[in-house]
Amino acid sequence: MEEDYDEDITQEEAWIVVSSFFVKHGLVSQQIGSFNQFLETNIQEIVYENQELIITPEKKYAPNEKSESEFKYVLMFGQLHISHLPYFKEKDDQYNNVFPNEARIRNLTYESDLLLDITRFSKVWDEEKKMDITKESDTIHAPKNFIGKIPIMVRSKFCSLKDKDDRGRVDVKECIYDQGGYFIINGGEKVIVAQERMANNFVYVFKKKEPAAYSWLAEIRSNLDSSNRPPSQFTVKISSKAENKKDNMGQVIRARIPYIKKDIPIVILFRALGFVADRDILDHILFDYNDISLLELLRPSLEEAFVIQTQDVALDFIGRRGSAEGVSRNKRIQYTKEILQREMLPHVSTTAGNESKKAFFIGYIVHRLCNAALGRANEDDRDHYGKKRLDMAGSLFAGLFRQLFRKFSKETQLNLKRMVDEQKGMNMILALKNKTITYGLRYALATGNWGTNKSGQVLKTGVAQVLNR
Repeated sequence: MEEDYDEDITQEEAWIVVSSFFVKHGLVSQQIGSFNQFLETNIQEIVYENQELIITPEKKYAPNEKSESEFKYVLMFGQLHISHLPYFKEKDDQYNNVFPNEARIRNLTYESDLLLDITRFSKVWDEEKKMDITKESDTIHAPKNFIGKIPIMVRSKFCSLKDKDDRGRVDVKECIYDQGGYFIINGGEKVIVAQERMANNFVYVFKKKEPAAYSWLAEIRSNLDSSNRPPSQFTVKISSKAENKKDNMGQVIRARIPYIKKDIPIVILFRALGFVADRDILDHILFDYNDISLLELLRPSLEEAFVIQTQDVALDFIGRRGSAEGVSRNKRIQYTKEILQREMLPHVSTTAGNESKKAFFIGYIVHRLCNAALGRANEDDRDHYGKKRLDMAGSLFAGLFRQLFRKFSKETQLNLKRMVDEQKGMNMILALKNKTITYGLRYALATGNWGTNKSGQVLKTGVAQVLNR
């Protein structure tokens, strides 16, 4: 007799499934899994993002004079190693493995060493080949250089308790019911609170309140799923009617591109991507050419960009509003091409030859924005739970470590350059300031102040909090 599987699942049966999940995985498996992924994959990707340091010696009597015959040093960061288990150096210079309970009692930080493989080689300019030639005789491999310490999450893969069963945990004075998922900083237990944010790669359309310069705004936080880089913001705006009375134009549509200081007219952006004719641009935005109200809304934007009719002029127009100031026109055009290819909408593509994909996606954003401005669609709900995501310990650590590792790289480069300029030789141990990463991570977990912006202001507060038992 065949069993009937069409019966509805009762609430009691559903709770059996939910309970069995927590029995198997526990309450903090998401935090431990996220931190394990950070240490196993993400931390190495961050090192590769800042992989190369170039040190060019300068003459003290002519600091700005650079001779092509002179050589330059190149430092390549390789594999990052994490010491096997957390340990502590005693006063008699003995190294002892530390377990969480000992760290609590002795007010220690439960952390492991970060060791980085570094290769140093020198390059000399070859006048005949017009390129840098690597001098193999000067190549030095320096394995496992100490660059700092990283706090270890209790019960993660790099914790001293990872291979111990219940009996083993009792032997080192740990509770068998302690699920971990927290850090021990100066003897205090700290837990990272998951941070809620809006999901990446979604287009959101919002209405701006008057008296704003723009009446409607469409934005997207674009991010490659495989990448560990911070998301790239792309915004398309439609100007308000009050703003247009000043310049006698209709409602124009402009875009804000990463690394470009001013808003760019949307039609000029399409022309920079290689779609010059008005008809080609409208093909990427419109579904129906009989939609008169939508065409009328786009007309002021087409008129605004009438003076720019070629791709190179459009690229130069954008480049002049970027950070590439005081450079030649060709370099400005190349700079703009790289930004449009790599930084603008990276989730669509970061390789050359995909301008059409990006143009269609921008057209979709403009179409969404225009429909909202014409009253055909409602604005998005910022609080909709389906478009929310949670940043766990791993992704929060990745963002903080990226900031600290960049600072560490810049300090290392400056220290090595000073040594070379003063002809003291390159001492790797003195150049690598390991306190930058160590104290940066400790401070964040101890205070809960997570990361800083360019002006030094704290980005998030209350990320790390004391664990309540």
